[in-house]
Amino acid sequence: MYKEVWNKYKEGFKFLLPFILVQVLFKSTSFNLEFTKYDFFGRGGNLTKNLSLLKEIVINESIPILFYIFIASLFQSFLMVVIKALIDKNHINYKENFKESLGLYLRYLGLSIIIYAMAVGLIVLGFWGILIPFMVILSLLLSVLIIPCDAYLIYYNTSVGEALKKGIALGKKHFGEILLLSITVCIMLAIIGGVMALVNINPKTNSIGYAFINFIASSVGIYLSMFIMTICKKAEKTEEKIIEC
Repeated sequence: MYKEVWNKYKEGFKFLLPFILVQVLFKSTSFNLEFTKYDFFGRGGNLTKNLSLLKEIVINESIPILFYIFIASLFQSFLMVVIKALIDKNHINYKENFKESLGLYLRYLGLSIIIYAMAVGLIVLGFWGILIPFMVILSLLLSVLIIPCDAYLIYYNTSVGEALKKGIALGKKHFGEILLLSITVCIMLAIIGGVMALVNINPKTNSIGYAFINFIASSVGIYLSMFIMTICKKAEKTEEKIIEC
């Protein structure tokens, strides 16, 4: 299925390009979240100090966090609607697609907040030094299981509860495929991050190089979104066959 999605990705790339460029611009602004500058696990597993760090992050990053939750969720729902149209081979009309995404926004936002809450819960779990290995494993498993949830909500125009239930079921069914692709994407992003650190590429020293690398990272991320949306579409065909039987 990877090749099938790649072909659709190439065919629809000109429609996805504006979203990639916006993501590149976003990553180059001060609104981009920079959690890497905080030392989560260098405090010897001291719960009190780590909770204090979490409070510091919430205070210092409040504007970027709110921006990401509310504005980036709208952007992402718009992107997912366009991806859905590309997969279904429908005509792309940004105005109509955006209107459709507005109708899904509140549910998409609610789902995003639930997923963010899960992530925060795992981070808090990792504050106990001895539980860090379990947190890493749980994070990996959970991320694979919940990746299809937002795509399912957009594709089937469902409630948050159904999107979670059916999305996680799809995550279980296609666990191997999603895990393999996710690991590949993570490796690619890690390599990109390593290259950026090695040659000191950042907005201040090399804005063009920084934008180019973020362009690649955003392109890879959108391919992953299209892959997940394709899984949701195939679930529709599977359900139709079951009904016919």
